[in-house]
Amino acid sequence: MRYKDIQIAEVWEDIRHYRPLVYQLTNMVAANFQANISLAAGASPLMSINAEEASFLASRADSILINTGTPSDESIRSIKEILPVIRKEKKPLVLDPVGYGASPLRISLVEEILRSEAVTTVKGNRGEMGLLGGEEGTVQGVDGYNCKDLEKALSNIVSSYGVVAVATGKEDSVAIPVPPSCFFLVLGGGSPLLPAITASGCAVGSLIAACSAVTADYGLAAITALVAVSLASEKAAGRENVYGPGTFGNVFIDEVSSLVKSDFYGYEERLNRKEEWRE
Repeated sequence: MRYKDIQIAEVWEDIRHYRPLVYQLTNMVAANFQANISLAAGASPLMSINAEEASFLASRADSILINTGTPSDESIRSIKEILPVIRKEKKPLVLDPVGYGASPLRISLVEEILRSEAVTTVKGNRGEMGLLGGEEGTVQGVDGYNCKDLEKALSNIVSSYGVVAVATGKEDSVAIPVPPSCFFLVLGGGSPLLPAITASGCAVGSLIAACSAVTADYGLAAITALVAVSLASEKAAGRENVYGPGTFGNVFIDEVSSLVKSDFYGYEERLNRKEEWRE
């Protein structure tokens, strides 16, 4: 399996053209940044954890993101309300299992969501995805740093749940279901300033959800979002008015907004590329 530059560029352009409604049941720390990133990409974000409207919103959205960063009674109730709707209507659902492994509550919640068979893509950091895939992973709070055998972990997730599995870090790894196994690739690039700002990883989930709203190829959607983040972060880090994490976060949003079709040409140069920066 090999995606072409033009396929990735067209997915990005389609977000701008169709302005998909992306319902994001996310965490209170990251919501503002995720909404801004979604708008910058051309999507229409809808942020709510109100259980009374959850099913209604899910049925009208073009795609849905569940982020478990700050689980509460209300958000958990909302999640349980929307899963049957998503499964029945076959909507794309991106799960970001933030803090998986940090507490029994998060472990139980994430696994319940995956057992619903409503999820199309799971995206987490290396530690979260390592633990989720049954391999050794290092998680401290909501930050994950390492995995002993990431390829095996992602392969296990794909085979167990039939989803696209994405692990972000200094290299981004993607496992895409190709029965009876999966296709695995590594994308390099990006900036060491990304892990220095809150919600940069959560923003990746938002962009994957936006891309998933305009293509039924969820592997392509994930790769498009990852390349977009890589490109925009590199451009932002190189700007003269960026002095550190604070200024980088705002300029990163600007650069996501300014990405055009031609920026995505040559993405194959990022395949299997190793980076020196540390998470």
